[in-house]
Amino acid sequence: MARPQKDDADKREFTIRVRVTASEKLRIWQMAAENGYTPSDFMRLRTMAATQPLRHKPTPDRELLLNVMAELGKVGSNVNQIARALNSRDETGQLAGIDTDEINQAMQGLDALTAQVLKLLS
Repeated sequence: MARPQKDDADKREFTIRVRVTASEKLRIWQMAAENGYTPSDFMRLRTMAATQPLRHKPTPDRELLLNVMAELGKVGSNVNQIARALNSRDETGQLAGIDTDEINQAMQGLDALTAQVLKLLS
């Protein structure tokens, strides 16, 4: 599902630059992380006394799921390419077939995904 479009009034298109020392920058990043915010949302919240920011930094579980989704997308793309190649025909009208190396690469991607999930879960 595509992300909904924002109204022009809701788009953040301007940048405000503030000079800070290295230690101030580090402290801002630490305070943001401690409170579960991105540095931008933390600064926005602190300076404007705004309502809660729209997003928090992802929890480790959510980050794991995001990584899994990314890998599944890659594997799905490979499987789609394999299916397309299997269903395509060459100049003579015969099915073109597919190289077994491509199938093996897709399976290795799936194995890598499984290994990553198991590593992160342990």
